[in-house]
Amino acid sequence: MGFILFISLFFHFLSNMGKFVGHPLIKENTIESRSYQEGLARSVLENGNSLVVAPTALGKTIVAVLVIADVLQKNKGKILFLAPTKPLVLQHSETIKKLMRLKESSIAIITGAIKPPERKELFERATIVCSTPQCIKNDLAKKRISLRGFGLVVFDEAHRAVGGYAYVPIAREFTKSNPVGIVLGMTASPGHEKKKIREIADNLSIENFEIKSHEDADVKPYVKEIVLEWHSIALSPEYKRLVFLLRAYLKKQLSELKRMRQVPTDNPLYFSRSRLIELQARISARIKKQGKSMPSLYGISSRVACALMGSHALLLAETQGAKALNDYLEKRLIDSKKERASRSLRMFVKDERVKNALIESRKLLAENKQHPKLLELKRIIAEELEKNADSRILVFNHFRDSVAFLTKELSSVKNARPTQFIGQGKRGKAKGMSQKEQAEIVRGFSSGKFNILIATSVAEEGLDIPSCDLVIFYEPVPSEIRYIQRRGRTGRIKKGRAIILIAKGTRDEAFYWSARRKEGKMKRVLKKMQAEKRGHEKNASKTAQAKLEELPGRCNPQKRSSKSGQTRLGEFNG
Repeated sequence: MGFILFISLFFHFLSNMGKFVGHPLIKENTIESRSYQEGLARSVLENGNSLVVAPTALGKTIVAVLVIADVLQKNKGKILFLAPTKPLVLQHSETIKKLMRLKESSIAIITGAIKPPERKELFERATIVCSTPQCIKNDLAKKRISLRGFGLVVFDEAHRAVGGYAYVPIAREFTKSNPVGIVLGMTASPGHEKKKIREIADNLSIENFEIKSHEDADVKPYVKEIVLEWHSIALSPEYKRLVFLLRAYLKKQLSELKRMRQVPTDNPLYFSRSRLIELQARISARIKKQGKSMPSLYGISSRVACALMGSHALLLAETQGAKALNDYLEKRLIDSKKERASRSLRMFVKDERVKNALIESRKLLAENKQHPKLLELKRIIAEELEKNADSRILVFNHFRDSVAFLTKELSSVKNARPTQFIGQGKRGKAKGMSQKEQAEIVRGFSSGKFNILIATSVAEEGLDIPSCDLVIFYEPVPSEIRYIQRRGRTGRIKKGRAIILIAKGTRDEAFYWSARRKEGKMKRVLKKMQAEKRGHEKNASKTAQAKLEELPGRCNPQKRSSKSGQTRLGEFNG
């Protein structure tokens, strides 16, 4: 049966090759006819508020455009298209202009750079408003604008719709103002916990889930293979020494916290930064309530802060190298000498293990002994560029300082033309990239001015970066959302390749398997939620039919029979 289905879909794909979507509001020969995209759009229009979950590059924005076209054609109201960043907002507005038969003046772009009175005017005049959510949230709160008359709101990167994020009040206001309006949430991954997925769905008033993956039969004809490799790299003796010192320091802090009955284990591998931050938040909340009556809480808080610093230093030693670690420890040392330095910071820099780690990092820098992952990265890139001089390579690194360092280091590789790609935010004294600078970098990467992009997480989410021949994770990420987004940067137009660098015996290993496990769990949870929804609908339909059959004058063929033993469905009593 599966083989027959595959064959039928394959021939359907062949018959649709070269065909384009036909719609009065969509420009001719612009959107390729893909059954899965049209099916997703149809489901949203038929079922209402929906969450579309699909990997990067499967064309979620195209699905949104198909839904927008139908809503506008049927005069169901205006459109609000939200995205979390300015570059994404601009990207979506350009896509709509490129694909739809609309006057450009009917499409408005609203960001924080525009003054409120101007935003109000644009909002009221436009048919489609593309905006960052914070602007809309603020303008709604100030009563400058209203969502009445809107037929559709698109929430891009919908996994953000949790807690106090601006998507939440906007969705609440939209559903209150437009009971028959449609909410369309789009994401590569809403997370792996059912509780979080349910929170997103509740916050956006979503009941319908649509999930697509590269493995789906109707998707396979349109996607290219991505070869995923993981390179396990042994630490050198010098780096093992660094790790040993910092792991011993962290274990000491955790042992003290365990003795204080604040943590269940002193295993450093168990305690990620996020777990320590959660613990810190709990202790801070208790200090606010009980600080005066429980002075011991301050000692616990200092110990947690020490553990956080030790955890970060260990992560840098394990996954980044001597330069990143040295920069961090030197900065802590300088800050500890300031008049208002915290007790925990002074405790941290005075510890013998931390002092020795700083000495070791200085020594490694002086001797130019690089982290084994950097040596492997250089080898991979040299090999790729030798094989294909026109190759485009995207290297992901979580830390902005490391991005600058890697850019400098990769400049020495033959035929390499690297450049960094970072976010707009300021980090200390270091400025981020402006939107204009980001656009110039992307154009340069596309044209071949640069052939290697070393990027932080800003390149993970939604931005229209050209498809890459090779994507390299300098370190694995524990988040399945980021794992899926990074991987999706290759294999868009042709067969792609993704390589994950993993330092043996470090948190790299734990992060890699964590992301893989979470991705698998996410798929299972979503499929189950989708099946439950369809099961409820089926049961509701059966119940409705049963009630219909029991109405006076209605014949139930399963409960009644005529004298002749025959009853026709729908036969009325006289």
